[in-house]
Amino acid sequence: MKRKTWKSVFCYSATVLALTFGANLLFAPNVYAESYESGINKDSGIPLFDQVPESTALFPETLLNWNPKSDPDAPFNVSKVPLSTRVQGKKMNIDQSTEAKVLSIAIVNQHTKGTPSQGGTDKAVYNFTNWQYVDTLVAWAGSSGEGIIVPPSGDVTDSAHRNGVPVVGTVFFPPEAYGGKSEWVEQFVRKDRKGNFPMADKLLEMSSTYGFDGWFINQETNVNEQTASAMKEFMLYLQARKPKNQQVIWYDSMIPSGNVAWQGALNDTNQGYFQEGKKRVSDKMFIDFRWQGLVSSREKATQLKRDPYELFAGIDVQANGVNSRRKPSSILGTDGTPLVSLGLYCPDWTLRDGGQYDIDRYWENEKLLWINPQGDPRAVESPKNEWQGVSRYYVEKTPVTSLPFLTNFNVGNGDAIYKNGTKVKEGTFNNRSIQDVMPTYRWVIDNDEENQLKAAISYEDAFNGGSSIKLTGQMTADKQTFIKLYAAQVKVTASDTVTVVTKGADETSLVLELKGKEQPLTIQGTQHPLENGWVQTTYSLKPAACQTITTVGLNIKNAQTEVASIYLGQLRMGKEKATPVSAISNLTFSGKTIVDDLTESIRMRWETKGKNTASYRIYREVDGQLQFEGETANTSYTLLNQERTGDTATYQVIPVDHYGREEQQKGAAAVYTFEALKKPEITINASNTLISVGETITLSADVSKSTETVGWEVVGATPESASGKEVSLSFAKAGIYTVKAIAANATGETEFIKENYLHVYDQNAGIKIENLSTLPTTTATQGSGYTNDRESYRFALDGNLNTKWCDNGSEKPWMIADLGALKTISGFELFHAGAGGESPEWNTRDYDISVSNDGNDWTTVVQHRGNTANSSKDAIGLVEARYVKLSLEKAEQNGKTARIYDWQIIGVNQIGIIKP
Repeated sequence: MKRKTWKSVFCYSATVLALTFGANLLFAPNVYAESYESGINKDSGIPLFDQVPESTALFPETLLNWNPKSDPDAPFNVSKVPLSTRVQGKKMNIDQSTEAKVLSIAIVNQHTKGTPSQGGTDKAVYNFTNWQYVDTLVAWAGSSGEGIIVPPSGDVTDSAHRNGVPVVGTVFFPPEAYGGKSEWVEQFVRKDRKGNFPMADKLLEMSSTYGFDGWFINQETNVNEQTASAMKEFMLYLQARKPKNQQVIWYDSMIPSGNVAWQGALNDTNQGYFQEGKKRVSDKMFIDFRWQGLVSSREKATQLKRDPYELFAGIDVQANGVNSRRKPSSILGTDGTPLVSLGLYCPDWTLRDGGQYDIDRYWENEKLLWINPQGDPRAVESPKNEWQGVSRYYVEKTPVTSLPFLTNFNVGNGDAIYKNGTKVKEGTFNNRSIQDVMPTYRWVIDNDEENQLKAAISYEDAFNGGSSIKLTGQMTADKQTFIKLYAAQVKVTASDTVTVVTKGADETSLVLELKGKEQPLTIQGTQHPLENGWVQTTYSLKPAACQTITTVGLNIKNAQTEVASIYLGQLRMGKEKATPVSAISNLTFSGKTIVDDLTESIRMRWETKGKNTASYRIYREVDGQLQFEGETANTSYTLLNQERTGDTATYQVIPVDHYGREEQQKGAAAVYTFEALKKPEITINASNTLISVGETITLSADVSKSTETVGWEVVGATPESASGKEVSLSFAKAGIYTVKAIAANATGETEFIKENYLHVYDQNAGIKIENLSTLPTTTATQGSGYTNDRESYRFALDGNLNTKWCDNGSEKPWMIADLGALKTISGFELFHAGAGGESPEWNTRDYDISVSNDGNDWTTVVQHRGNTANSSKDAIGLVEARYVKLSLEKAEQNGKTARIYDWQIIGVNQIGIIKP
């Protein structure tokens, strides 16, 4: 799909140089997503990896060679959560359809490549929760530079499945303008000698191994007719072999000639990719956004004896969200019901373009996009020329179909993690794997006349996880507020109970709607105080015995007239009884990533049959106590940023049942060995290396985390010796000075010397330090490439932060500045993507700078690694050079697109300053 995504990621490119593979590489060695094993810890035998496990992103060749048994990241990309059964709730307004469906094509992860498999410390992720309106999620991803075959990350599948929503991965063959190559399509549909499609078999293997539900095929590369025919045969092959719970979705793009010609309809031209006679080719078709009318598509589906609601009319909301030209009402027929189903492209607008990764804006946008401005699915005020919200036309669905049911209203991210009302881990996080089922209705609230409670997701406090539901507003003494939470279909017995955990509510009663009953049943409960102000209220379901609950809600009262803040922390339904939980065995450490010499990220795996188990909690033993470290539904997990407090640490993994109870006796423990502590590493930098007499400069040391002291010695400086990671000094006399620094830790000392590093000149020496990049004699005509004339090399040297050099077609972009003649250079300052108003995720991470007198022989003067800042400075010992080369070893934090808004080459427009 040609969308703004590609413009923003690829810098208005007309062409993207894709990774090129020849046919002879079809049987190349295994290649995976940069999680290469880099050695073995000799003390523990634990494999070392350059980075934590990442989600999979492949090309046809690497898919063919993918093997879950040899891919070290594969176990961390698995979803163990089964797909829940769902039912429809009652219609909340007269316009809701009970037949039409919703397909969400969402960019669920910020990057195609480099996505951590199991979340991390960033709170701003697309932790979607309005699953009640979605029937299938397409985890949209893919780029010509990072990978075009992208399964969903396991945490997304976990959250979708828990909510009863199937999720599919993406096969994306880009348009040629965005790096698409016909060879990739040809390789993808190639048969083996037995007439099988090896790539299709691999897709099935991957979906089965990882536990997701099929594939969305987006073929937008022009190919020949033979390849187009092979694609249809490929899809029929998939249909014949896929499990019943898997689905194949086709995007209306390529036609039988092999040309990409979006039809904007199901018609005679493209129907063969939907239905071939009596054979189903694809389970769903996404109709391109160009559709003008949908009646003919509906009629064609009926003619083919297919359900018209297996067609999804696309609405592109990526750029403009709720301000998009087309609205949910756009696909309605004359009778006010949808002609076909709804396909939303990039509803992640709520976080990205519309939210700019601001979490408060994200939740507000989610309300507008999925519900309506009123935040009440019953509301029908929005006219057809405005965005009505998906809730207007599509009925809610619920996975609350069996007992026990437990939710902590945990959305899967937050500012801290809580356990039973107590904060157990500080710091922002995301972990969609343990997202709970959120309320079906956002929000159905009925206040008595004097009450004004409104509901929202809150990170301020939580009972378990990182969030709760917060009700705020004026309350009047003994006046009631009703909140409808869940649609359900569960038959209960007299021994079943419900418990609700709240904070700030004086009285909470349970309100149930029962099948076949006109009036709801209200049940009073028994309160029991818990820690930190939380209160548990328990209700007997004996009054509802042998009946089917269809909705669950609460009535809330307070005894005082005041502005109230009430938190809903947990809802649990079902008789609490003993359940046999499977024991954990063979807890092992399968790898580690060295963050620094005091911090390591640890890969863990364990074995269990998983009976009656909802999740696993991981603890570290600290001073005889268990310190919470993480939770997962998987049997592999990566503990991030574990601090060394000794040579070893003991970890426990404890299973948690579906009532939220830990079964410690069924857990397992293992001892982890950290890397042996070594002498510290140290490098130094100066704020300036060419300074005048009396001028103050700053020296800074980049040292290992274990460093306890840093000492400095600069003979002739004031002062000559100092201590600390950063010191300031000056000079009374002109000259050339050497800097020595010593870093020490418990293991020993490391000395670092920069000979003749600082040049000090008299104030009347006539030396003028300036930005050599903007001199009229400086040019830039050599480099790896650029997207277009408006983003060429020269814009990196113009001193203007409104222009940039952008190269999206090179694995390691580079450019050369020609200063026109020899100059004296003392340092550099680079302004990256963030300095130009773009995402800091696109800031250059690793780069080298080299100098040359003739443009042939180069000397590296800067090796900068691990940059995250919007601008970065590097001072060097003085050199004379005419040519300066910037090489981006890692052009983004995860990707490879160069975005340099300015490159200042600092120095003097003369030579002879450096003395022999």
